[in-house]
Amino acid sequence: MEETFEAIGLDVPSEKDFNYLAERAGDQGEATQLLRRGAVLHGRCWKLGEGLEVWTVLYESGTGDIFYADCRPGFRARYTQRISPWALTEYDEEGEAIVHGYSDGTETEVLFELQNLTEVGPESFRAHELHVGLCGLAYRARICARSERAHWRSLESCAPARAAHENDWSLCGRVLSFKPLRNPLSGGELYWAYLDLDCLKLEVLINQRTLRGGALTVGATIAAEVWLQGHVLDSRALQSRYEGLDRAYTRADMWTRLRRRN
Repeated sequence: MEETFEAIGLDVPSEKDFNYLAERAGDQGEATQLLRRGAVLHGRCWKLGEGLEVWTVLYESGTGDIFYADCRPGFRARYTQRISPWALTEYDEEGEAIVHGYSDGTETEVLFELQNLTEVGPESFRAHELHVGLCGLAYRARICARSERAHWRSLESCAPARAAHENDWSLCGRVLSFKPLRNPLSGGELYWAYLDLDCLKLEVLINQRTLRGGALTVGATIAAEVWLQGHVLDSRALQSRYEGLDRAYTRADMWTRLRRRN
């Protein structure tokens, strides 16, 4: 897990550092909670800025015992995707939840760590489709010297020796856009990149220090191995993203798009 923290610009070299980070996130994070089978999950989201987060989860048993279940890095994706069908698997005592599903209308599989289960609650999981923001936190990434074929594969299937988590993925795609970011806590220099993987468009967060190869440019090809994480958007979050009618988009444009091709 320490490698995934590096993707958001945090160095966590020891268990002592990990515990200290978890304690800070617990103290400074925004508190949410969720009742689960006689127990309570206490979520804490420490928002560092620039979309960067540290999540920690405390598990409170039915007898009142409380202990840290998990501490993990996070990033709030800019774009929303629809996942359908989907299945949610919860590991309450470990403070984790995994979503497995398909990008809506395609056969593209996704499996990711759900960050904000305690934030959105059970109401958000009653629909046939989920609206999610997905971002891969890169363990390692390189700019390809020449164009390579786009791919999206589970790391377990193509490099099992390097697969530490079930939500680890191998990808290769073309850069549609990118933006330098700085971790406000550590000063670590990062890149946010939006990639076209042919079967999927995905945001990836990369530590500039670990990026190999040439310069990052629009149109370049990136190959990476990532820890896929995401956030579910509840109805309130979806409404807050609605910006009204696009006055630049005419009714004639709409009918043109609907015209049947012979």
